[in-house]
Amino acid sequence: MEVKVKSIINIFTIIDGRINLLVKNNKLIEIDCLDELDTVNSNYIKNNIDIKDLSLKQCFTLSKKEEDKLNLTIIYMDIVNYKNIKLNDTFSFKQLDNLKDNIFVQKSIECLKKELVLNSTIKRLYPDEFVLPEIQRIYEDLLDKKYDRRNFRKKLIKLDVIEDLDKISSNKTGRPAKLYRFKEIKEDKILF
Repeated sequence: MEVKVKSIINIFTIIDGRINLLVKNNKLIEIDCLDELDTVNSNYIKNNIDIKDLSLKQCFTLSKKEEDKLNLTIIYMDIVNYKNIKLNDTFSFKQLDNLKDNIFVQKSIECLKKELVLNSTIKRLYPDEFVLPEIQRIYEDLLDKKYDRRNFRKKLIKLDVIEDLDKISSNKTGRPAKLYRFKEIKEDKILF
């Protein structure tokens, strides 16, 4: 029986408070694997995408049998700060809302939910300063859950993972908000 293996690489980022996915020519990044998976993925990233701090995680494997052929699709994902990615004409970001129906994206979102509830992951995305409504919107979008604004803030303060910078955002489009940053914490904490 012939076995065909392909890799799907889903690289998520946050732009303007919304989760986005890196796509190639408006499609998911798919690689036919004719060699060791890690090598193929690594070479593809190195040769096609200028990206820092990527740590792909295998999150799901799908198989489908067609006559005398077995198709294996292995899904990898990571979430990185968009400032660590330099795009070219082939690659772009697409808002996650437009891709949620895709099974490969859905499986990656399941893994992303597990990653994003850790303070170390969200800190990688917001290494400097942020406003709480932006962080809250990310969790609400990803977890399909609404949080009360005051309770959301209280929870993060109680977990002792954020600190008030005593500064106000210079956001010209909406009401100014307090700026926060994530504290340096040696151990991961589950936020939500």
